[in-house]
Amino acid sequence: MERKRNFIDKFLDIAPGGLYGILSVIIRISGDFIAFLFFPEYNMINNMVSDLGVGPGGIFFSLGLIISGIISIPFYVALARSLQSEGVNEKMRKTGLIFFYISDITYIMMGFFPSVEKIYLIYLAHGVFAIISWLTAIIYLVIFSKLMKKDGKFSALPSYSGYLLIIVMIIFLCTWLPIIEWVMTFTFIIWVLLISSYMIYHKL
Repeated sequence: MERKRNFIDKFLDIAPGGLYGILSVIIRISGDFIAFLFFPEYNMINNMVSDLGVGPGGIFFSLGLIISGIISIPFYVALARSLQSEGVNEKMRKTGLIFFYISDITYIMMGFFPSVEKIYLIYLAHGVFAIISWLTAIIYLVIFSKLMKKDGKFSALPSYSGYLLIIVMIIFLCTWLPIIEWVMTFTFIIWVLLISSYMIYHKL
């Protein structure tokens, strides 16, 4: 039976899912970099990543979060679909995608609610969205990494890279150090680029 087409299929008809993953990374990096240029006092040792969102170029950081979050959706949908095989638990696969959607929506909301300490409700909302996004990201990374390990289309590198990212995320949540948050951010970027490139190369 042919799978029912949806809105995401229109984007996947234009370009493969992996390309959207790479594009989302480019947009996120561009937003961070431009915000960084407008914030000469910014220091990765002392400032959290979200501090870029309240600097002079904060709008670029926020737009980077919002747009990259939207653009990444076809990538994750394509990744989840590539994991449809006999050895893969279908319920687990769908659960992973649901947790991605929760993580991605809260990630996008962080762009709408910057980390403004002077406005407590906005600051609180940003923190809540961040925690939910990170925790649900850990869950879907565990699920997708486990499924990739079982799926014959994926080699060991994509699977184990996900576990490495999870370890870095847990370390950050336990330490809450700005430099570790940046390590986590770059590790996440590398993971998306790795999986995206793998999917494009293998036409998944």
